[in-house]
Amino acid sequence: MKLIVDEEVLDAARKLEPVVRDHAARTEHERRLPQPVVEALAKAGLFRMFTPKSLGGLEVDPVTCARVIEEVAGFDSAAGWALQAGNSADWWCGRLPAVGPEEIYAGGPDAVIAAAFHPPMQATPEAGGFRVTGRRPLASNIHDADWLFVTALVEPGAGEAIGVFVPASAAEVIDTWDSLGMRGTDSHDVALADVFVPAARTFPLVPQFQPGPRYGGPLYRFPGIGEAAVVICPVPLAIAGAALTELRLLAKGKTPFGSATVLRERAVAQAKLARAEAIWRSARLLFYDTLSVAWERTVTGEPSTLEEKADLQLAAAHAVASSVKAVDLTYSLAGTSAVYARSPLERHFRDVQTLRHHGFVCEARYETAGQVYLGVDPEFALVSF
Repeated sequence: MKLIVDEEVLDAARKLEPVVRDHAARTEHERRLPQPVVEALAKAGLFRMFTPKSLGGLEVDPVTCARVIEEVAGFDSAAGWALQAGNSADWWCGRLPAVGPEEIYAGGPDAVIAAAFHPPMQATPEAGGFRVTGRRPLASNIHDADWLFVTALVEPGAGEAIGVFVPASAAEVIDTWDSLGMRGTDSHDVALADVFVPAARTFPLVPQFQPGPRYGGPLYRFPGIGEAAVVICPVPLAIAGAALTELRLLAKGKTPFGSATVLRERAVAQAKLARAEAIWRSARLLFYDTLSVAWERTVTGEPSTLEEKADLQLAAAHAVASSVKAVDLTYSLAGTSAVYARSPLERHFRDVQTLRHHGFVCEARYETAGQVYLGVDPEFALVSF
């Protein structure tokens, strides 16, 4: 499969390898990206891949965005995740009233937006907007963010869900990100205490919407569940690819305990590595093929059906689950060599085990796709977005 991507943007990402790799250990230790990495990502324009051209963004296609994130995540998973977090909320800005994006990008198109999507906070209506209160986890990139995107249920009644954008300075950051993996993603809790949000920075969280005047391109008609797949799945795919490469290098010189031959000459290693490669490559192929088909459909103006959105959900869940399996196979082959922090496989294992629990792409989303295929109302309502 030959992917059609914006080679100029992808090349800009490739040129970041030295600075991203050089700071990877520091990123892991400090639990956030060092400023040289943040600045390099911004200078390359990679925080504005999903910002519209009318606001100074790149407005790249979903396949290009996914490939860029996968490329950067191959240098360092936390840097790839920063692009996931930094671009997703940009896409959701397309649902805001016209004034909202103008305010968010008033300082330029490289505004970084953190997001804490679930569970929703509480929003109380007030003249001209809402008062929002709550505490939510997993706001990645929060210390480098200019804005914060959260969801909220409108009280009283909690019958309406909305998306909300607030200045990052309005949120209290609570240091909670002491994690198994993905340690450098700065994914702490955030709390809002009776913060007023004007209506122009909110939108109804419903499947059907009319994109704002700055968001006329097909990118903003792409399914929401597909947008989540685009920014999340490339990171575990990159981790699995890196783990496979590392195992090949290790196998050339490692002689397992009790064996007279190096790892690469043992049948069990040969078979397991081949299985891991097949699992990873086939899932990656399904992922990019499904993205490409959905994008071609969107460009022609054809809306995606619920089953076609379920195809995106399935490809996403399968990409993540398969990445986990591939990494697990390589980790099991490496033996005690992989238990030390000095081994890249140790970090790959921790990182992918952390990502497998992301709500948009976890193994429960197989069930979501199956429900749609069998004509059962999906419990995970966001598959309809």
